[in-house]
Amino acid sequence: MHEIEIHKITELKAKNPTIIMGFPGTGLVGSVAASQIIDALQPEFIGYITSPDFAPLAAIHDYVPLPPARIHYSQKHNLVIIVSEMTIPVNSSLDLADKLLSYAKQINANSIISLGGISMKEDENAVYAISSDRKTIKNIISKKLAKPIREGATTGVTGILLSRGSMEGFSVLSILAEASQDYLDPKAAANVLKVLSSVIGISLDTTRLEREGKELTSALKESMIKSKSTPKKTDVKQIDTDPGGMFG
Repeated sequence: MHEIEIHKITELKAKNPTIIMGFPGTGLVGSVAASQIIDALQPEFIGYITSPDFAPLAAIHDYVPLPPARIHYSQKHNLVIIVSEMTIPVNSSLDLADKLLSYAKQINANSIISLGGISMKEDENAVYAISSDRKTIKNIISKKLAKPIREGATTGVTGILLSRGSMEGFSVLSILAEASQDYLDPKAAANVLKVLSSVIGISLDTTRLEREGKELTSALKESMIKSKSTPKKTDVKQIDTDPGGMFG
C-alpha cells in the first residue's frame, strides 16, 4: 500500500470551517451532491489528494483537466468541500480516513459531514443519518431532518471516520439518502442536499437535480414498459441476494 498525500495549492485561512465530503458510492450520491455544492457556491480550488493506488485519470471541467480527488473552500460560507470523482480503493480507505481526520484537526474544522447513498429499500425519499456526536443526532431527531440509524454497519472511509470520531470526540456526521444501486441517482443527491441545507443553515439549490431525477424516472418507466411488452423466455429464477442491515 502506498501513502496518500494531501497537496495544498493555497494555504487555508479559515476559522473552524465545516468539511463537506462526497465520494462515489451507492447511486454516486456523494460525488453528485458535492459537485452540485461546488457548482452552486463556486468555491476556490485549494488542494488535491493523490496516491499511487488511485486510478490514473483526470477529471475535466470547463475544458480544464483536474485531479479527480480535490479540495475546495468557500470563504463566504466557511465550507471546505472534498470531492472525489473516482472510487477509493478499499486498501486506501484506512490511510485516507487517517489523513482526512488529521487534516480536519490541522485546520481546526468543527466537523466533517459525509454525503452518500444507501439502499434500504423502504422509502424512496428517505434520508438517514448517523453521527459520532450524540448532540448532533438529537438535533436531527428533534427537527425531524432524517431518520437516525440505530443498528447496522458502515464501511469505507466514512465508516472509519465515524468510528475514529466517536473514539476521539470529533464530530463526524453521515447523511445517506435512499438511492438506486444500479444507476446514478440525482434525486437521492437532491434529498441529501435538502437535509444538509437544514443542518448547516445554507440554502442549496436542488432544482436541476430534481429535474434530472424526474427525467430519469420517466425514462426508466418507459424502458420497463417496452421491456414488458416484449416477452422473453428464461428458465432462470431471480434470487434476492440483498443481505440487508448493511449500509455504506
